[in-house]
Amino acid sequence: MKLQLLALFAATAAFSNTASAAQYFNADQKIESKLCSISANQGFTAARKVAAQHGVYLSRQSKSILCNGEDIRHIAKKRDDKIHQQKVIEVFAKNSQTETQLCMTALQQGLAPVKAKITDLNSLQCNGEVVTEFVKRYKGTTI
Repeated sequence: MKLQLLALFAATAAFSNTASAAQYFNADQKIESKLCSISANQGFTAARKVAAQHGVYLSRQSKSILCNGEDIRHIAKKRDDKIHQQKVIEVFAKNSQTETQLCMTALQQGLAPVKAKITDLNSLQCNGEVVTEFVKRYKGTTI
């Protein structure tokens, strides 16, 4: 069911020492407005959970609710993109030990070259965690 409602919500920005994203709020008490503000502030998954509690189905594949003329999924995606852009982590080798260099290789080239040098990936610890988890966490960071 395609529900095309124009939900009004306004943005307010909270400025502090750290850059914070704009917070959205619903201008009326309609569930569609509430879902738009939840999607913008907490993401699409959170909006889907609240929608389900009110008997409303939000689809990940097709338009369901429009928020100020924009698909609710796009509003949530903008939020997710901002969060990913704000998260900047730089990874560097603190020493030249073999294990440290293997951790850096795993981040830069993947796990295959590391697995060629050591048979048990679970035995390699990078910053206190198994190398596979380390790569998942820091993949795509600045090295």
